[in-house]
Amino acid sequence: MSIHTWKFSLFFSKFSLGVSLPGKESSSMTKYGQVIAYNENTHIATIRYARPEACEKCGACSTGREETIELPAQCKTGDWVRVDLPEGKFLSATFLAYMVPLVLFLAGFLCGHLFFGTEGLTILCAMLGLGLGGIAIWLINKKISGMPEWTPHVSAVYEECPDPSQMGCSGHGAF
Repeated sequence: MSIHTWKFSLFFSKFSLGVSLPGKESSSMTKYGQVIAYNENTHIATIRYARPEACEKCGACSTGREETIELPAQCKTGDWVRVDLPEGKFLSATFLAYMVPLVLFLAGFLCGHLFFGTEGLTILCAMLGLGLGGIAIWLINKKISGMPEWTPHVSAVYEECPDPSQMGCSGHGAF
C-alpha cells in the first residue's frame, strides 16, 4: 500500500456503513484543515489537520495528532479548507485494505493444511497467501490511485477557521 493510501486512510477517520437508502443520496465524509504551504505553480496545497484521539492513543505510527495531506486546490497559505470524500469510497478502501490480505492469508492457511498437513508447510502457504494479498492490494491501489471518485478533494476554502456551526460538528477534527 502506498504512502498516499495510508495518509488517505488516516485522514478520513469517521467510520460508517456508507449505505444509501432508496431516495436518499449518500453523504460525504468531511475534514477541516489549515493550508500550511501552497505551490502556485502546481496548485498543490499542503493541508494540516488533526487526527482523531483514537490515533493518538494507539501510538502505532508515532506521528501524534497532527498530520498533513497534499491536494490540488485554489487557495493560499493560511486559508482553512473543507476536504470531502464520498463515504462509500472510504468504506470500500478500508474493506479492501484489510479483507483482501486476510482472506488470502486464511485461504493459504486452509490450502496448506488440507494439501500438506504439516505445520511448517501450512505456515508457509499462509504467508504465501498473505504475500499475494499484499500484491493484490498494490495492484488495486495502482488501478484506483488518482481516480477522482477515490481521491479526497478540497470542496470549500475559508479565510478564517470556520466556526463549529459551519462545520456541522463540535469542532473536533480541526485546529
